[in-house]
Amino acid sequence: MTMRLTWNSLLETGVRQIDLQHQELIELINELVTAHEDGRDDEALEKVLPRLTAYVLFHFSTEESLMAGEAAGTPHAAHHLGEHRKFAEKVASIKAESCAEPVKIVAHLLEYLNSWLVNHIMNTDKELARHILARRPEGR
Repeated sequence: MTMRLTWNSLLETGVRQIDLQHQELIELINELVTAHEDGRDDEALEKVLPRLTAYVLFHFSTEESLMAGEAAGTPHAAHHLGEHRKFAEKVASIKAESCAEPVKIVAHLLEYLNSWLVNHIMNTDKELARHILARRPEGR
């Protein structure tokens, strides 16, 4: 059984816009979990995953806009952008696993998404928030 993500205060960055988007990402990942647990992996790949992918792109563009204004030219910005690119490449490669059955693809995606999102929020996004909050004392 795949583990559901649960939003909690440990995942908060302190930047409301980012935190609200992270909550939405967790809800979408949990929709994939539900479809997978219910044996609806085809539906997960055809319906839920495209919505999740579109939302991830929207979220990344939000973070990248904030970086352009608040963390431009910092080593953090370059690292953060690199993580976004690697994420997109990894998800694309998992989706392209032509020899795998839908159930295996969804299981692999969920394992990667759960691990990546939590690690990315706890480290990279919290570092971005520190840059933002340092330049915008009101923080939001």
